[in-house]
Amino acid sequence: MLEINEVRIKKINRGKFLGYASILIENSLVVDGIELHEGEKGRYIYMPLNPKMKKSRRNSTYPINNETREQILQLVSDKYDEETEE
Repeated sequence: MLEINEVRIKKINRGKFLGYASILIENSLVVDGIELHEGEKGRYIYMPLNPKMKKSRRNSTYPINNETREQILQLVSDKYDEETEE
């Protein structure tokens, strides 16, 4: 399991787009530009895009398995909910 030390949220709330997140992994690596969206089946995330490949929507960073994707989604959603309550 990935050690995520910090999650930051920038709320946008534009339709189904809820905002951007950044995560700090093992106090060594920051992944910035994770998009949080609300869909018909619940929340989901888009990982950051490779700026050279925006037309084909290729991610520059991505989890290699569903367990890691779900972990990131849960932490980002929890942080979003926490900041919405304030």
